[in-house]
Amino acid sequence: MSAERELPTNLDIREVLEGLLGRDVVPSPGKGANGDDAAGTVAVYSSGPTPAGLLAMDLATSAILGAAIGLVPRGGAEAAMEDGELSPLLAENLAELLNVMAPLVPVDDGHHGRLHEVYGSGTACPPDVADALRRPTGRLDLTLEVAGYGSGQLSLLLV
Repeated sequence: MSAERELPTNLDIREVLEGLLGRDVVPSPGKGANGDDAAGTVAVYSSGPTPAGLLAMDLATSAILGAAIGLVPRGGAEAAMEDGELSPLLAENLAELLNVMAPLVPVDDGHHGRLHEVYGSGTACPPDVADALRRPTGRLDLTLEVAGYGSGQLSLLLV
């Protein structure tokens, strides 16, 4: 008998991000991200060949987290937002952070998903992923405020 999968809490998100970034992170209920921001980022987590979850964020959150994890000054995140896309450095930093966030995506065997694919900075996600991001249930929609960097939208969905 497998345990029912549950979305992480705001506290779970905060603890993981604060541990990675070394700065205060305040998650609060938000409108979230649904993948419509073509410059945003969508991470797909899987359990073997089976999708387990999606983590979507707008460009602001992508830039903020990519900069904060790499100790890039706030201006680097702001430049990405002005340019409408992540620099290669911020995209690489963000991909590393998304990999380490995999424990937030539970799978049926009580373990966690693995990062399978990252779509971002103009790379469209496949139609099935885009459709799943628009699902109104089984999701956690947040506004993230990262101390010294700003705020943006993030959504985590179990699939």
